[in-house]
Amino acid sequence: MLRDITNWGDEAFWLWTLVLTLLVLVALYFAFRNLHHARLIEDTPTSRIRSAPQGYVELIGEAAMMRGEPIIAPLSGMPCCWWRYKVERRNDKGWRSVRSDKSVSLFLIQDATGECILDPEDANITPSEKSIWYGPNATPSAGPDRGTGTTHNLLDRLGQRISVSTTFSGDFRYTEETIIPGDPLYAIGLFSSLGEMDRKAMRDDMIRGRLSQWKADHATLLERFDRNQDGQIDIDEWEAVRRSAEREVTREQMKEDQQPLHTLSSTGTARRPLLISTKEEFDMVRQYRMLALASLVGFFVLGSGTAWFITSHLIQI
Repeated sequence: MLRDITNWGDEAFWLWTLVLTLLVLVALYFAFRNLHHARLIEDTPTSRIRSAPQGYVELIGEAAMMRGEPIIAPLSGMPCCWWRYKVERRNDKGWRSVRSDKSVSLFLIQDATGECILDPEDANITPSEKSIWYGPNATPSAGPDRGTGTTHNLLDRLGQRISVSTTFSGDFRYTEETIIPGDPLYAIGLFSSLGEMDRKAMRDDMIRGRLSQWKADHATLLERFDRNQDGQIDIDEWEAVRRSAEREVTREQMKEDQQPLHTLSSTGTARRPLLISTKEEFDMVRQYRMLALASLVGFFVLGSGTAWFITSHLIQI
């Protein structure tokens, strides 16, 4: 082995030195990152939604859907709050990813005091349920529990229950993770509430939008508000248009006031990430500490190997 390293040219030696050094730094980064996440979860007190302060807070409750059009998991076709999937195809070297995607639709976390909208964009999400099943096509014809094989719990990996089909035939493998309504939910992120100034700004924007929409349909506008039938909207008639738009928008906003007025979203910084999980707080801390330990072990192993690699080459020069 020493002779092989000695025979390497400078270009190959420095290339591998760079690769190994980068791997060492990546392992160190993930060690500190996971430890930081564990410390954040431990040090941030749990807040109730109704009384949560503005800023970086921790909420514990259960998942729920937003009112309106439901979120549907693309592979299984099941209603859910959030989904992530991957489709892989079998080849001579194993499984190759064909496509993957994840949901960015809003959903809710609710506790005994209220509801809060979760924006999953840029979130680190760890659901506790994962389904894996197989089939002959890139798009499954049915979900894991509807004709593609009986499923069973294969293992519990760091608190995640993985359900795998007992039927392994098929050139395609489907993996889908979901958060469904009623799942226990942990979330930590930037909490903000909609204030009166925000509501007024939203109302003004909605009124301007409504007026622009009405002006674009000039015939209907004349039919509704041209009282003197002169084919145009004068100043008094335009004031009536504006008041009518204001009344409509106000009524709509009063209905929307039944929606949650709190949001939890990303801070935009790595120091205070948005974390969402269906695991309990203790399990999340344990998971991040185990990942930090594994990364730290990788750092020392790779670091020692890199030092040996460089030293072995240099002492032979």
